[in-house]
Amino acid sequence: MEMAKEGNDKLGTGNKKRPIIEVTVCILGMAALTVMMAVFGADAGLLAGIAAYWIPCAVLLFYVCRVEKQTLSSVGLKPIRKRHVFEGLGLGICMFVVQQIPLLLMKMDYSAYAMEPDVVYMVVMALYCFFCVGFAEELLFRGFLLKRTLAVFPQKWVCVGVNILLFYLAHWFTMQHTFGEFYNLATNTVILCIYLFRKKEGTIVPLIVAHGFYDVLTSVVLPVFVYLLK
Repeated sequence: MEMAKEGNDKLGTGNKKRPIIEVTVCILGMAALTVMMAVFGADAGLLAGIAAYWIPCAVLLFYVCRVEKQTLSSVGLKPIRKRHVFEGLGLGICMFVVQQIPLLLMKMDYSAYAMEPDVVYMVVMALYCFFCVGFAEELLFRGFLLKRTLAVFPQKWVCVGVNILLFYLAHWFTMQHTFGEFYNLATNTVILCIYLFRKKEGTIVPLIVAHGFYDVLTSVVLPVFVYLLK
């Protein structure tokens, strides 16, 4: 329960109104961004996607550092260690395997996801997956929101469930709402949260690496691999 205690120490023991307000504001902000991306995303291009991830991060970090007067470590941004990178890559592979095994058992046809190799596109997307998607979503959901929900609900399983729900709602307008999508999102969130709880370091660096690497595997490596097998 160390993480829950840390959250209470930072926010003030027994003060549950503040984290509830913070979570609510985050949800409304993410909802507005997802709506904008759903409406303009197809035409706005890569720069709009980068802005959609980095603007919320900038606002959040300003709030934490300037308003709350806390350090970056309070949201899990701690010094990078080599083992964090390797652990993150291992977590990313684990997430990918857990996602793909059910699909393989169901004999899913991957041909629709085939993508012709394009080195420039692959490099750009890899950087985007790590430094935009992975960084922003882990900072918001596991670095900030998970700690805020721990300050309200000391039961970790409840907080993980809330994190899954919030993560799902944030992707509402970009998902097709199939069981497979929810399964992947839920299991990946559980894996990341379990790692964060068990390690007790409070760093989200391995989670950022894992999230980015997982997205690279699913959105770049797998489509190219399927194309080469055709």
